[in-house]
Amino acid sequence: MYPETTRDFESNKLLAGVGALLVAVGSFIPFTGPIGIVAIVGIILVLIGVRGLADGFKDYSIFRSTLYGFVFEVIAVLCGVAAFASLIRGFLESFTFFTRPNFGWNIFVAIVLLILVFVFFVLGAVFFRQAFGALANKSGEGIFRTGGLLLLLGAVLTLILVGFVLLFVAWILIAVGFFSIRAPGTSSSAYQPQPSTPVFSQPATGQAKYCAYCGAENRLEASFCTRCGRRLTAPEKV
Repeated sequence: MYPETTRDFESNKLLAGVGALLVAVGSFIPFTGPIGIVAIVGIILVLIGVRGLADGFKDYSIFRSTLYGFVFEVIAVLCGVAAFASLIRGFLESFTFFTRPNFGWNIFVAIVLLILVFVFFVLGAVFFRQAFGALANKSGEGIFRTGGLLLLLGAVLTLILVGFVLLFVAWILIAVGFFSIRAPGTSSSAYQPQPSTPVFSQPATGQAKYCAYCGAENRLEASFCTRCGRRLTAPEKV
């Protein structure tokens, strides 16, 4: 469905990690000029990096959820700008004698737009949580799942301002996850089978043979072990 990118896995995770750090800075000090621009640049870098990581894990639902989250966050920002513009317009009209002041209406419009900001902000966090949850399942980095949960809680709690602290912590954890993630097939936790150690048999009693590898009892005339299938040696005569 999506053409593969030309960047390697390391470049993509670096882009996403740096972008998450920039978003963390923007989350800690929201709505302040240059910091807001830094946050927007950061989320774009996260989107680009996740696009490449989705190629590596062959799971494009990760990118789709991130893209939806990005779109909702952009809509929330646009609603916030419109709310601010409505407040400024009402304030200016109150000092203009040539137009009829309509400050109350502008306040109402601004309140509605701020409610939309909150709704779209939370929706964006929901999709980001889905994306990072899927990335945690694919990569084995559970820190993505924790970051996604804190991201959603932070978005909901922005009404009481403590949410911005949670957003900052969430994006820091997500950045750590991006820097720690490994390419598919390079996990160091893969099980490596160890060669079996031969088990020395008990002395033959003359009525049965014991396998020198697994210790299983076999019939005296058997040539191969019935448990492990290895060739049996002749019993020693006592």
